[in-house]
Amino acid sequence: MIRFVLKNGLKVIRCLPRRLVLRLVRRSLDEDGSSTERKRVLAGLACILSLLLSFPALSGGSPPDGVRITHPFAVLSAPIEIRDSIPRDDAGIVNFARVPDETGFAVLIRSAHGIDTHASDAVRFTIDDGLLPPYVRDLRSDTVRTVKLYEDPDEQVTVLWAVYDRFLETYIPMTYPLNAVIYIKVEVRDIQNNILQPPAFEFKIENLARKAASRQNLPETDEFYMIDPDSGDPYDAGIEIIDGELTGAKVVYSSREPLTPAFGSLDGIEEINLDGILAAGQPVNLIPHTVFDAPVKLFIPVADDVDITTAGLAYNDGTQWLAAADPDGSVLSDGEGWMVPGSRVNHAETRPALIEVQVYHFSGTQAVVFAAFDGTSEEGEKDRTDGTHVSVNANCFINSVSTDSEPVFWFIVVIGVVAFISFLNRFSPPY
Repeated sequence: MIRFVLKNGLKVIRCLPRRLVLRLVRRSLDEDGSSTERKRVLAGLACILSLLLSFPALSGGSPPDGVRITHPFAVLSAPIEIRDSIPRDDAGIVNFARVPDETGFAVLIRSAHGIDTHASDAVRFTIDDGLLPPYVRDLRSDTVRTVKLYEDPDEQVTVLWAVYDRFLETYIPMTYPLNAVIYIKVEVRDIQNNILQPPAFEFKIENLARKAASRQNLPETDEFYMIDPDSGDPYDAGIEIIDGELTGAKVVYSSREPLTPAFGSLDGIEEINLDGILAAGQPVNLIPHTVFDAPVKLFIPVADDVDITTAGLAYNDGTQWLAAADPDGSVLSDGEGWMVPGSRVNHAETRPALIEVQVYHFSGTQAVVFAAFDGTSEEGEKDRTDGTHVSVNANCFINSVSTDSEPVFWFIVVIGVVAFISFLNRFSPPY
């Protein structure tokens, strides 16, 4: 019961641990002989401590005079919110997510008043890779770009991905150091001069062994060109799997993308493990981890014994599986920023049957069947992305502690409940 309350009650919270907390946890995780159970417990504690440290009302802090600084998970009516990130915060640090050295870094921004993408300081990244002195990149940089999710004017964009591409650098290494912890500070300013300065995002780059392993067990593919690249249609190239269980899966994309889409290792993604959701096909591993300028078209195989009209989609964000779209093609809250609304097309005539969708960025995806899906969440609200309903997951705590460790598990659950109640009682927005 308590686990159910936490899982649903904490949807308004994204766990963004502070550097001090992660440093202490990382030191514990790196000790020789650390057990898997201990790592789960420490990850859960890090998540809870980060909650207490992240809110000014709980930690005693206050914003500077004359500046309205919001927090990405403060309240849902905040002028600016960060809805998602690539890689996920803490990826490779308190979990075993793979973060390639050529990964792009991106944040999904929602602004109530809009972001002027012509203003160079509207989005600013400060990158610290542990090798070079920290450096700044903003919208003037060739390595920073924005991708709008809706047809907003460039001077007032309400939802967008802001992307920093290390692989486009010319005077510094084009990849991050292997096995390095990367810190990236983000600053966002809207057209009303509201400023968002969340805690630094942190993630750990894979080591040499994992990088080598990622290049093994790749599916057999065939590349093709659909139309003349000069025709004006962005979808002029593609790649298709031609052998094995994923035969028929394909990607259609623009040849002008800075990084070419591809299929990753066949065993590079964990099996789907969402309650009430069953696999309706094999998982598709997609690389690179970046946001594309033009949404990429995916063709996802559906198992022969599954009616394509009953199949939805799940996607893996690098750390966990999330329900992304229902059988009708409506984007669920966890699919916001990944799948383009209204882009689904069923290809029941092919063998295997294929679900076609457009996506903004890559990771893993899979056709699924919802065991008891009625289009609503437990709260009775439509759990879809329609521009009004907002939901943010905070699974890092609840997923980090094994239920098999009953005494420790329930002890941490109690701490989590206390932290959440404290948050509700003590935090009041400054606007």
